[in-house]
Amino acid sequence: MNQQNKDLMTYALADYTCSCGHRHNTNIRQINLDGDLGAVIDRLIRRQNGKADRVLSSDRNRLLLVADDHTWSACGKKLAAELTALSYSFETCIFPGDPVLIPDEKAVFSVINHLRPDIGLLVAIGSGTLNDLTRFVSSRTGLPYYIVATAPSMDGYASTVAPLIVNNMKVTLDACGASAILADPAVLAHSPDIMLAAGLGDILGKYSALCDWQISALIENEYYCEPVASLVLDLVEKCRGQAGAVKRRDPQAARMIMEGLILSGIAMSYIGNSRPASGSEHHLSHFWEMAYQRQGRTPVPHGSKVGLAVIITCALYRRLLSAKPDFAAARARLNQLNRESWLADMHRVYQDGADELIELDAHSSKNDPVQIAGRIDRLEREWPNILSIIEKIIPEPDIIRQALAEVGGATRPSDLGMDQDLVSDGLRYAREIRNRYTVLQLYADLGMTETAVEIACSLWKITDLP
Repeated sequence: MNQQNKDLMTYALADYTCSCGHRHNTNIRQINLDGDLGAVIDRLIRRQNGKADRVLSSDRNRLLLVADDHTWSACGKKLAAELTALSYSFETCIFPGDPVLIPDEKAVFSVINHLRPDIGLLVAIGSGTLNDLTRFVSSRTGLPYYIVATAPSMDGYASTVAPLIVNNMKVTLDACGASAILADPAVLAHSPDIMLAAGLGDILGKYSALCDWQISALIENEYYCEPVASLVLDLVEKCRGQAGAVKRRDPQAARMIMEGLILSGIAMSYIGNSRPASGSEHHLSHFWEMAYQRQGRTPVPHGSKVGLAVIITCALYRRLLSAKPDFAAARARLNQLNRESWLADMHRVYQDGADELIELDAHSSKNDPVQIAGRIDRLEREWPNILSIIEKIIPEPDIIRQALAEVGGATRPSDLGMDQDLVSDGLRYAREIRNRYTVLQLYADLGMTETAVEIACSLWKITDLP
């Protein structure tokens, strides 16, 4: 096995009690980024079939390959020929390449509808959406699945959750991890420019995610693991330096980005949720994605939105280093909070998804004035520690912008077809999507949400916005 695969497998197969007091492990059993995909799948099946928990059996001896037209051309057709030569039987579920596939109820049913009684293994060929759909179906049917990655574009390859669109709302559902994560660096390196840039954008998003997580540990007493956070921060720094080589389509650079994305997913498995890799920047991305969905617009890659969002969240954090929060004024404004006005905003902004967010708020009580007052007290007490965390983790937004520009990624709202209202509304309302403490909630608690909007808009000239 390649040494790089061994290093990843050391993390994937680890099962230990960390200094944080929690047990860390994953359910990933194989990672192979060396190519020769048909032979690798054959080897994995034969090895696993020598054990009690067989992948295939006499009555479940077929595979279901899930792809779209693009990923089928990039990798699926060759893999299918290799599997045929190895005497494997399979069904195919191939979605159209255009328009962009939406991971909604219709897409889930399409995969399920291709299942036959003799299917024993699902193989997703693609990246984000195809992986999430296959993972979800795997979790609900009990069938194992492998993911054959075609682009280093997002960090969900090693995840155990499935972000889907349900009732026009972005929801994250419990699912299962892939039994094997496979890729060919040559295929990764020649994935579309936008997918390469998206992968780097998703990794750079960890800057604000990690800062959000550590500050939440101070303010909300959330569980936090310093060794896992340090592992993720280290991989972000290493991957940031690969932007130029990725742009040149260097297979080793593409492989390094892929390794970083997988390791990010392993970190999430260690913690049991997405905290080490997803925070305010992902909430903004999800908000924009749902807005695109409601407007009937063509989606853009998740990592592209995350990369743009982390420019904003880093700017918000860096501004706090010179800010002089008025904690007394923040407490005083709590008397002006209007529940009816908030409910009206939820229905106006989220439309048919509003009820779910209102229920989430009722469960968490995060907008309750008493809860906010307690957070303000803790913010005031912990402010020096918060500034120290920001200084340690958060780079200047121009550093993010330069890395994304080097790989050809989106660095302005106009690059993704966003206008000023969509950017601003994200800063006002994206925090409602999850019950997690982030820099967006921090600004809201201090009565500085409109300041956040001004900071974001100042990053780009008005003429940069369509």
